[in-house]
Amino acid sequence: MKKLLFVALALFVGAGVYAQKGKVNAAEAYIDNGDLEAAEERLEDAYTHKRSVDWPKTYIVAAKLETAKYKKSKDIQDLKDAVDHYMKAIELDKADKGRFENEIKVALTFFVNELTNAGIEGFNEQNYENAMVAFENVLKVNNLEMFQKENPTVDTAIIYNTALAAYNAKNWDKASKYLEESIEYSYGGGDAVLLLHQVYGTMQDSTKMAKNLQTGFEKYPEDDRLLTQLINYYLETKQNDAAKAYLNQAIEQDPENPTYYYARGVLADQAKKYDEAIEDYKKALELQEDYFDALYNLGVIYYNKAIEQMNVANDETDHAKFQKEKAKADELFKTSLPYMEKAHEAKPEEVSVLESLKGLYYRFEMMDKYDEVDAKIKALKGE
Repeated sequence: MKKLLFVALALFVGAGVYAQKGKVNAAEAYIDNGDLEAAEERLEDAYTHKRSVDWPKTYIVAAKLETAKYKKSKDIQDLKDAVDHYMKAIELDKADKGRFENEIKVALTFFVNELTNAGIEGFNEQNYENAMVAFENVLKVNNLEMFQKENPTVDTAIIYNTALAAYNAKNWDKASKYLEESIEYSYGGGDAVLLLHQVYGTMQDSTKMAKNLQTGFEKYPEDDRLLTQLINYYLETKQNDAAKAYLNQAIEQDPENPTYYYARGVLADQAKKYDEAIEDYKKALELQEDYFDALYNLGVIYYNKAIEQMNVANDETDHAKFQKEKAKADELFKTSLPYMEKAHEAKPEEVSVLESLKGLYYRFEMMDKYDEVDAKIKALKGE
């Protein structure tokens, strides 16, 4: 009798185990048939019963349920919950000698496609937060040991897509993280470098801005955008020696670019090396004759030189010497005039140019042009 009772109890216990696991299997069948409510009811019991709460299969099916729910709800939290369930299944399966590893791996292979599609949908709908979450989880799944041990790879396209999603979602910390990774893996080209430059600028992380641009330029020396941005950075931060060094390099690479000569001219101008500045401004004008900034700056240099020369003349007490020095000043004013006139042609409503022209026309008693310029100034100022 005792032996028979023991067997009966064992069968009863076994039936309880199989009953709970049967609910998990039933839930999976309900998911396949689209009855998600029935599936959820079966799984609720499985989450709490001691016979199924630590069974890997429970969480594989739970993940499939959350994935199916996402297809209807488009709530990104459902996919996040699915990922958590898969991670739980993997954790439990390690303690269960990996009996479900193959099933988990197959399920995750299909799940990655769902995540990828969710990321694409997020972009198409401009829901960049959803896109970022979806792509981040693609990376999380791809980096699992079960995938990497057979075929160690880095999905650089997904890393870059995650960076773009984070950038558009204005999540600067994650945008910088994934853009840095993209650049490290040489993915995204100069675009990734320039985006990261913008991110660092928004984060006001100036210490990383120069290093990023330098790294980018070393990787992509033919990308003129990076060189230009690097030069602009050094100009903006008043690191003139570095700016000039890169400008010289830029001119070697692209000697037909007027912007580089103009920028180098500005550096010489600021350093009061006016002869060098004049040479570079004129070179810029040879390449682009209506380059306003080069025209105006040349006009200003000659105008200021003329003012300095007039001061020299005014210091002379001898009339003959005064006339001689004044003549030098007049020549400089005359040299300034055509540059100012061409600058006016390039930007007819630039008041600073008009004010300079007004002074020059008055000096040379060109009163018709003086009156014309004076009227333009008053009209622009609403007088």
